[in-house]
Amino acid sequence: MKLLQSLSDEKQQALKLQFPELRDVRENEDHSMGRFAISVFDHWLRDESEWHLMDCFDGPERSERDQKFRQHWALLFESTEVYTVRYRGRWPRKSKLIIKKYLNKSGFLQQCRIDPTRSPKQFIILPEYDCLFAASWDDTNVCFFNSRERAEPIISLAQQCGLYCLEFET
Repeated sequence: MKLLQSLSDEKQQALKLQFPELRDVRENEDHSMGRFAISVFDHWLRDESEWHLMDCFDGPERSERDQKFRQHWALLFESTEVYTVRYRGRWPRKSKLIIKKYLNKSGFLQQCRIDPTRSPKQFIILPEYDCLFAASWDDTNVCFFNSRERAEPIISLAQQCGLYCLEFET
């Protein structure tokens, strides 16, 4: 079963116009998009005494955290069309950003798998919610948005899964 579908040039251009900072966000460059985090924690872990909470690599707690994120990713896929990016060409000078649409929920969830030995890699585009959504370290994912109001359903879906919304300080 096919996992990703190529988009027409017109559809890719429309998404790139909707998200002019797509490449900057994807490559962790400076950008002006708003953002919030979806986390297993109900607050930012700022104090050294709490840092041990991030050291969760196995056992029932790890399984519970992973299940919450898997459930959230599944709800995102069920609620709207989901796109992702791929690069084609020689990195970095000749690389071209290509946008593709996910077709298959189980394949999408396989791409969202949690693996503590590797860096998080899932990065999706949710045009209906006017946002980009990226897996991140320390049991926290980040939503980059053009419109906070349109991105609100992501928070509601996260809360259904027992996850929390954390606001970044400006």
